[in-house]
Amino acid sequence: MRFINRISIIVLVVMTILAGGIYISLTGLPHKKSQIASEVKEYLVHTRLYPAANIQEIRGGYSFKSGDYDADVLFKDEPDVNYTYAKVNGEFRLVGTSSLYGKHMDETYY
Repeated sequence: MRFINRISIIVLVVMTILAGGIYISLTGLPHKKSQIASEVKEYLVHTRLYPAANIQEIRGGYSFKSGDYDADVLFKDEPDVNYTYAKVNGEFRLVGTSSLYGKHMDETYY
């Protein structure tokens, strides 16, 4: 009976580790998502010269297909328009938007 309990515990630990690995591979590492969000905020405030008070929210994201991290930005003056920034060749670029006519479009968009 004691042997079966040990095997059950080992199986439970292995299944938990496996489930955690699958979850992280699909959703990305939380600290990397928060890191990219803070880097994008620094880029927007220091390089693009947007006032920090104009930024409503920045959420880090992860694409499991490409393995890349990006950040979705909402500005207070355009709460319905989503801007997506990612690091491409070491520089931040606007890689997506929900409206091509937004106020915060820039020359880095491709």
